[in-house]
Amino acid sequence: MWRVVDLGGSGYFLHTHHNKLIVEKDGNKTEVPFQDIHSIICHGFGFRYSDAFFKACLHNKIPVTFCDEQHLPLGMLLPMYQHTDTAKRMEAQLQASLPRKKQSWQQIIMAKLQFQGDLLDSVGLRADARKLHVLAKNVLSGDPTNNEAQGAKIYFEALLGGNFYRSDETNEINAKLDYGYTILRSAVARAVVDVGLLPSQGVFHSNRINPFSLIDDLMEPFRPMVDSLVISIGAKYGIVPVLIPEEKKLLMQLTATTVTFRNNKMELTNALRLYVMSYLNFLTKEQNSIEFPKPEYAWII
Repeated sequence: MWRVVDLGGSGYFLHTHHNKLIVEKDGNKTEVPFQDIHSIICHGFGFRYSDAFFKACLHNKIPVTFCDEQHLPLGMLLPMYQHTDTAKRMEAQLQASLPRKKQSWQQIIMAKLQFQGDLLDSVGLRADARKLHVLAKNVLSGDPTNNEAQGAKIYFEALLGGNFYRSDETNEINAKLDYGYTILRSAVARAVVDVGLLPSQGVFHSNRINPFSLIDDLMEPFRPMVDSLVISIGAKYGIVPVLIPEEKKLLMQLTATTVTFRNNKMELTNALRLYVMSYLNFLTKEQNSIEFPKPEYAWII
């Protein structure tokens, strides 16, 4: 299983030796083969990095995410060209018709609402789950009626209470969600780069100041997987004000979570690459619809 390397705090020195990541701090040294690393998350201060570290991450297609003290991503290191068909596939992205992009967004929001409803159903909130499933069936091309936002209100109020707001930076749950979403974002980023797509070319919405629009769009359906883990963690440890190591360890298991894709069970990391490829095939009209990995909300704790 690939490892998510999480580095919080201060005073780390990251460098390499014999194709291994070397992490030094306070006189202690840890070695991890690059081939075993899925992604690296840095959310601290006073880090030092060698030139060889950055080049090794790029060569091994390892996303490195740099976060602030709230675990929100500030930036990401990604390789540029890692697939023989990169130029051809990027061109297909840029030339995709607006109707095709709007239909892609429609399918992504339908999947997100469906998976949110499935999670509510798994915890016994069946009435609210039905509302989300109905919304999912009625998403129009491009989601002009903003079913996504309607669903988010129903979903979070049912799951976390009417006083919960994702914009509340003082809420302890949001810190845990943000950390989990950062891991998910890294996993999708790796899949996008591996397939050879342009991360800045979003599905439908675009943001001139976000170079990772495609990653943020494609990860939307799988946010409930993070939500389910956070709920499980809260049930075990309670709502503690800071992320404790045990919580981080459980959230880092996200990349190895089992999902179903084309009737086969596989790790999320493998399924995400197939999903991104399916998205590309839909843009180029090689497929009539996008295929989505289906989460399995097994309460692991």
